[in-house]
Amino acid sequence: MIHDRRTQAGFSMIELLVAVLVMGVGVLGITGLQMVSLQNNRAALVRSEAVQLAYDMMDRIRANPGANYDGLGIGDAPPAASNCVAANCSAAQMVAFDQASWKCVLGNFNTDAVCTGLRAAGVLPPATAQPGLPSGDGAIDVDGATGVVSISVTWQEAATASPVTIVVRSQG
Repeated sequence: MIHDRRTQAGFSMIELLVAVLVMGVGVLGITGLQMVSLQNNRAALVRSEAVQLAYDMMDRIRANPGANYDGLGIGDAPPAASNCVAANCSAAQMVAFDQASWKCVLGNFNTDAVCTGLRAAGVLPPATAQPGLPSGDGAIDVDGATGVVSISVTWQEAATASPVTIVVRSQG
C-alpha cells in the first residue's frame, strides 16, 4: 500500500504549539480570577467581622444603661480594667472592662499590658486564636444632646493603602 504524503492528515508542530499557548493563556486567566476571588472573599470576611465587633460593643453599651462610654478614640490604648468576669463590678468599672476587652479583641493592641493581662486571666482567648482585624482599632462617641452612640471600627485591608472604617450608629 502506497501512502501519498499530500493526503496524510494530522497535527503539525505549529498547530500543537498554538494549542498549548491558548491553553496556557486560559489557565493563567483562570488563576488570576481565582486570586481576585480569594482577595475579595478575605475582604468580605474582615468586613463582616468588623461589623460584628461594632455591634458587640453596641450591645455592651445597651446592657449597661446610664454608664458613660463616651470618649474612647482611635489610637487610644485600652483602659486599665478590673476582671469583671471574676468579680462584681460597678457601672464605671464595667465601662472600663468593656472598653478594654473590646479594644483588645479589635487586634491593634494584642501586645498591650492590659490585653495580655485579660488573656492571662482567661477573660479573652489567646491572641493566636483571636488575632482580631489587621491593624484593627475602634472608637466610641456618644452625642450628649441626642443620645446617639457611634461605634467606629477601622482596619487595614491588604488591597488598599488607606485604612477602611465602618461606623454603626444607634440610639443608646
